Amino acid sequence: MTVVLNKRTDINLESFLRVSWQGERVRLGAKALERIAECRRSFLALLESDPELVVYGTTSGGGERARFRLTREEMDEQGRRPHRGSSSWGQPLPDRVVRGIVLARLANWIEGHGAVRPELAEAVASLLDGEPLPEIPVRGNGGSGEVLALGHLVDAIVARADGTELKEPMELINGSPCAAALVADAALAARRRLALAHEVFALSAETILAPLEAYSPPLAELWGDEHEAAALGALWRNLRGGAADRRPYQAPVSYRILPRVLGQAHRAVAGAEVAADVSLASVSDNPVYVPPDDEHPFGQSFSTGGYHNAMAYPALDNLAAAWADLCQLAERQTERLLATIETGDYSVMSGFYMVM
Repeated sequence: MTVVLNKRTDINLESFLRVSWQGERVRLGAKALERIAECRRSFLALLESDPELVVYGTTSGGGERARFRLTREEMDEQGRRPHRGSSSWGQPLPDRVVRGIVLARLANWIEGHGAVRPELAEAVASLLDGEPLPEIPVRGNGGSGEVLALGHLVDAIVARADGTELKEPMELINGSPCAAALVADAALAARRRLALAHEVFALSAETILAPLEAYSPPLAELWGDEHEAAALGALWRNLRGGAADRRPYQAPVSYRILPRVLGQAHRAVAGAEVAADVSLASVSDNPVYVPPDDEHPFGQSFSTGGYHNAMAYPALDNLAAAWADLCQLAERQTERLLATIETGDYSVMSGFYMVM
């Protein structure tokens, strides 16, 4: 199977799953390639129309040399000199995450906002054809944007594109595809982890024959929260049809608060999914090219801070906090189950432990 991309919104959690986790290939559709070529031509026309225009990393130097204007010869030379070498190190990211980074890299270009050649965009897409990808180390990445992490992909892209031209070296290392891929990967893993958590906690509740009233559907309306309602519904479905005779008094706290704590996990997962969908399709380039309109026939170029993804890290933090809460609940419930085994009081437990 192949994922065909024609617009930015084609890069989403569903296509990320197919490309990153399931290993499908990526191709740029005819509409995308035509748009990329059009914007490349109009960007070059913009440079010709305004000799005083400053485009970071194109008509000026990069980094500390941003204040220096370049001659045309210097611009062309800079365009043929992609950034190489990165100082990050340590354990590499999983291959599925690197595939996700490559996919997210295309969001800056697919509608022309990177002003790259179609050949460069196709070279990036071809990295997902199944051959081994360069390793991106986890440690040592930092600073403005994701330059260090993305630097590890440069040589592979340049080799497939037969070099780079004006503006393109900056395009290879700018934006925030790493943050987008990491939050997308975490969101997909979180879906499965949350489903497993529901099953595990339901088994625990059944083991102690917890009264079902703490998971009763009418509580959803009383609490008024969609995520806690989802947790209640999942617990109720898993426990329905269990033992008919249950303990006649309330369950321990760690069992009664399950819908609330699982509800927070639902909220964290939903937030991560939103952050992933937005981030994967986001144009996070610097400088970013805005294609032509009636007022600007050659388009516009802006320096921005779009490479700073302010959605991804709070979403990842919220997921980590939700898993920590669930781990603490699991610890409390495990202590309760073990204490019951040690005391030999099986009167409130199902037959599961009778055969241990």
